Amino acid sequence: MKIGGLYFRMLVVFVVVQLVAMLTMFTLVKLGRIRPPFVRHAEERTASIKRVVQHELAGLDAISPEKKKQLDSILNAFASAFQGQVWITANDGSVISSSFTGDIPLWENETIHFKQTTPNGDSLYLLERQRHKNMYMVGSIPFQNEKLTVHLLHQWKKRQEEVWFMEGLLLMSVIAALLLIPLSRPISRPLKELTDSARQVGRGDFTPRVKSKWSGEISVLAKAFNHMAESVERMVRGGQELTANLSHELRSPLARIRISQQIIQERIESGRTEGIQKHVNKMETEIVHMDELIDKILKLSKLDLQEAPLRDDVINIADMLDTTVSRHQPLVDEKSILVAYEKSHAPAYRCNRDNLQLALNNVLANAIKYSPDNSTITISSTGDTTAITITVINPYPPLSQKELETIFIPFKRLGYDDVEGNGLGLAFAKKIIEEHGGIMEASNAPNGFCMTLYLPV
Repeated sequence: MKIGGLYFRMLVVFVVVQLVAMLTMFTLVKLGRIRPPFVRHAEERTASIKRVVQHELAGLDAISPEKKKQLDSILNAFASAFQGQVWITANDGSVISSSFTGDIPLWENETIHFKQTTPNGDSLYLLERQRHKNMYMVGSIPFQNEKLTVHLLHQWKKRQEEVWFMEGLLLMSVIAALLLIPLSRPISRPLKELTDSARQVGRGDFTPRVKSKWSGEISVLAKAFNHMAESVERMVRGGQELTANLSHELRSPLARIRISQQIIQERIESGRTEGIQKHVNKMETEIVHMDELIDKILKLSKLDLQEAPLRDDVINIADMLDTTVSRHQPLVDEKSILVAYEKSHAPAYRCNRDNLQLALNNVLANAIKYSPDNSTITISSTGDTTAITITVINPYPPLSQKELETIFIPFKRLGYDDVEGNGLGLAFAKKIIEEHGGIMEASNAPNGFCMTLYLPV
C-alpha cells in the first residue's frame, strides 16, 4: 500500500494528541492535582521509617543509649537502601539518632525548587546543592509529650521504573505510528474506490458502484455515492432517451409540415391559391400535435430527473377508481363499453394523489382505446394490511412475452394505426407506480389483456 497524505495526517493528529496529553499531565502535576512518582517514593520511604521508629519506641519513657544504637542501626539500614542519610531530631533540634556521624548534612544556602505538603502532614522539598538535586522529606512522630522529627535526605534521580515508563511510552508511540499504516487501510481503501468510481463517472461511465461492505460513516458515504451515481445515470439516460424520442417522433409531423409548406409555396408561385387554407390547417394541426407531444415527453423525462414527490395524501382506492371511471364515462358511452367494477375493502393508502390519479387515468384510457365497441372492461381492487392490488382487464388478442415487456417503453404501441396515441401513457403509469414502491405488470388473461398494479401499503 502506498503511504499517502491520509496516513501522514493521521500520524500528525496522533502526535498532536500525544503532546497535548503530555502537556496536560505536566500541568496537572505542576498544579498539584497529580503527584509525580518521586513524591510518592519519598512519602512511602518516610512513612516506612516512621512506622519502624514508632514500633521501636512504643512503651518507652526515654531513649536509652542501647535503644539509640538500635535506632542508629535501623536508620543506617534505611539510608543504605535509599542511598541517602536519615536522622531523627527532638523539639529543640538536637539529633537523637542518625545514620551518619558528624554534623547534619544540610547547609543554609540550598536552593528550593519544589515544596509540597503530603496528606499526612509531612513536607517534601526538592533542594539543589553543589549543582546536585536532593530530595528532603520531613515527617513527625509522637513520643511521650513531644514530637520527634524524621529527616530523609537523598540525591534525586529518576528511578528505574520511571525510566522504564518513559521508554515504554516512547515504544508505544512508535508502535502506534507503525500500526497506523495497516489500520488506515479500512479507511483509505474505500476512499480510493470512491475516488476511482468518481473519476469513471466524471469520464461518462455511470456503471461503477461502491460496495457498501463497511460500517459507520464510510458505509453512509458509499450509499450516498451510489445514490448520486444512480441519479446522474438516470438523468443522463433520460436526456439521451428524450433526444432520441424527440428526433424519432417529430420527424413524421415535420415531414408532413414540410410537404404542406412546399405545396403552399408551389401554388403561390403558380398563382393558384385555392386549397391553401386546407394545408395551412394541416400545418396548424401538426404543430399542435408536436407541442402536445413535446409537453408529454418533458413530463415523462421529469419523472426520471427529479426525486420522487412526497407521498403525503391519504386516499381511498375505491373512491379514486370511481373518479377515474367517471372521467372517462363520455368515451365509454361513445363506444358502448360496459365497465364492470368489482370492489372489496381496502385500507387507506398514502400516496401522491395527483400522480396516482394520472397513472389510473392512463391505464383505463389505454384499456378503453384498445377495446372494441360493445365490449366489457373489468376493474377489480383488493387489499389487506400489506398491499393493494388493482387489475384492469379489457378484450384484446394475446400478446407475446416480448410484446408484454416492450409496451411500457415510450412510443411502443400495439400496432393499430387507426388508434390515436403516442405510446407514452403506460410508460407514464409504470414510472408513477414504481415511484410509490409498487409494481406494474402486463399479462394475458383468459378473456383479454390484463394490467396489474401492485401497491405496497
